[in-house]
Amino acid sequence: MKRYGIVDIGSNTIRFKIYDYMNGKVRHSVSNKKTAGLIAFKKKGKLNKAGIQVLVSTLKKFNKHMEELGVDETYYFATASLRNIDNTEEVLDIVKNKLNIHIHVLSPEDEATLSFEIIKEKDLYGSDGILIDVGGGSSEINVFKNKTPIDDVSLPIGSLLMYQEYVALMFPDENEKNLIQKRVLKEIKNSGIKKHNREVMTGVGGSVRSIKRLLIYLNMIERHTKLIPINLLDDLLNELSHNTKEDYNKVLQIKAERIHTLIPGLIIIKTIAEYFHVKYLHVTNYSIREGVLNAIINGEFDSPGDIIFK
Repeated sequence: MKRYGIVDIGSNTIRFKIYDYMNGKVRHSVSNKKTAGLIAFKKKGKLNKAGIQVLVSTLKKFNKHMEELGVDETYYFATASLRNIDNTEEVLDIVKNKLNIHIHVLSPEDEATLSFEIIKEKDLYGSDGILIDVGGGSSEINVFKNKTPIDDVSLPIGSLLMYQEYVALMFPDENEKNLIQKRVLKEIKNSGIKKHNREVMTGVGGSVRSIKRLLIYLNMIERHTKLIPINLLDDLLNELSHNTKEDYNKVLQIKAERIHTLIPGLIIIKTIAEYFHVKYLHVTNYSIREGVLNAIINGEFDSPGDIIFK
């Protein structure tokens, strides 16, 4: 048996997962996370000293846990959290010098490919569709036909970033919702992606999983529901239309740490779906972390950590 540790440094959450690999099979064994909110420490385009300290202390703690649990091989990666700052190399050097940890910053293209490949293998709904991954600082869109990507983009918008830029209180008011929606549409159009029509969109990541959990909690869908009608996203927005304790508690019951980012994430997902005339949302439990692990097992990383898909 070989034990792998995968650390995902996101704009909102830093998490690690440990996987045991034996006889061609992967089993998830341990996970932990910290809602670090690194994007909130971005000042004048750079991750500031306080943010770097949060990153270093979190990775130090996670690294200790993985050593105690007998991890054989670790892989630390970041996406928009460190990709979309002006002092990326400085941050990487500090982490390397303090912890002897090398963080691999994935490009938008590699991020999209890693997510798509694992979903295609494990949980892709249909041959034609759209795969989205809405994170804290960016959103990836991957359009595919016959299970082959034909168009993909990375949008510089995410649930935490939209909260930071547009929301004054806990939940956005109607004007703030409209501003977020307009920003999403602007970024989609500026990206140059074609306006493909797809019936089903598969969602990756914590935002979309939290939305499904909330829909189940509010008895708007059954637990076993595979395809969520897109019009239910409007119903969910209406259900959370007030900045009241009652509405806050609905989110607190299912995912307390996402109370401020769930609605911005919901608006992003809803806007992307409507742009591509999507009728149903399919939520997968697989993520880029499993994609990274799959690439490592298949020997698709070279020694510095660059992807060499075969």
